Amino acid sequence: MPTIISEGEGSRELVFEFSDKWKVCKYDEISPENFYNKLKGNGYKAVDFIAVSDNAFLLIEVKYVLADDERSSIRFVVEDNRYAEILQGLKEKLSNEEINAVSFSNKRPYLIDEIHKKVRDTLLGLLASNRNNDSNLVNYNRRVFDENMPIFVIIFLERNQELNNPEFFKPMASSLKKALEQKLMVLGNIKVDVVNTHTIPQSLGISVSTLGF
Repeated sequence: MPTIISEGEGSRELVFEFSDKWKVCKYDEISPENFYNKLKGNGYKAVDFIAVSDNAFLLIEVKYVLADDERSSIRFVVEDNRYAEILQGLKEKLSNEEINAVSFSNKRPYLIDEIHKKVRDTLLGLLASNRNNDSNLVNYNRRVFDENMPIFVIIFLERNQELNNPEFFKPMASSLKKALEQKLMVLGNIKVDVVNTHTIPQSLGISVSTLGF
């Protein structure tokens, strides 16, 4: 039987249907029985879903961003040209000593930094659940730590209609994929893919529907 799980609310609700080859858990669900809630108060982050099949383990993070790049509260590239120009203008007014004494930063979070922390903390949470013999996660944590199963990170990033089209989406997705794989390299061989409703591979066995814009 397929597993159906929704993420988000209202016009931003996404409905995920996992084929019967996947066993799925909403890892960040707010529930007393959910092991993640023991970690949440200590600053640990979490991906949205974890899923396991006979030969793969997935960590899935879902983002639904309707704003364009200019108005989005998150960044999709390391350097944002708007703020880079502002910071450069400020630096030109300062002496070398003043520049060394002042820290300049872009307050808009970089998407990959956020997801990197979520993936790292989720793996640590699964390790903790394994050591605590959590019954709800036993089918997931053992596959990762006892069987050394390959790990795949899926960023499901749905955007507004124009930016969701493959010709705009794929170049940005490729850059995010490379950036996250580089950050996760120290954790071992973790593969990353960035997809949306138009680009998610049919062979993955996961379909996604949306209420639209």
